[in-house]
Amino acid sequence: MTSRVEEGVPHVKILEVANEENVSAIILGSHGRSNLSSVLLGSVSEYVIRHAKKPVIVVRRD
Repeated sequence: MTSRVEEGVPHVKILEVANEENVSAIILGSHGRSNLSSVLLGSVSEYVIRHAKKPVIVVRRD
């Protein structure tokens, strides 16, 4: 397992790194705090789900 720390716009960096590393899946946590349309998912999670080429697993925070 490896770790990376990146700077930039979160949803853009997540997709860039996923492509660079040729990942099998993307796993994200969701806070769902941004607005009514994103109550169940955070805006970053929602964007990544819509644009990722690999499966995305979203883990909901209790």
